[in-house]
Amino acid sequence: MNRTDLRLVQYSVTQKVKSKKSKKSTSKKVKAIGYFHIWGANADKKGNEKFYALIEDANTGSLVEVAHKDVRFLTEDEVEMLYNQTEEILLKEEAVAEGPAEEAKAE
Repeated sequence: MNRTDLRLVQYSVTQKVKSKKSKKSTSKKVKAIGYFHIWGANADKKGNEKFYALIEDANTGSLVEVAHKDVRFLTEDEVEMLYNQTEEILLKEEAVAEGPAEEAKAE
């Protein structure tokens, strides 16, 4: 399935983070953007079904199982806003990359 066919979602995962000052690790909930693939269900130790979503991380491309309660589908307006922000960032990076090349040609 192409990425263009998949819906964009915002999801939350718990990551362990080590603080710089102490060597203790703490759990922190991190929000990220990804592509929704499919719903699934697993049985827990008691035999109850737990629903999850299989999501492809937009930055890394890795697949992540996320609890259904930690998934939020983005609206068309939110998707358009993300697209515009990404486009602005890419244009700025392109301008910065072209700046030194133009100076070298002038010399």
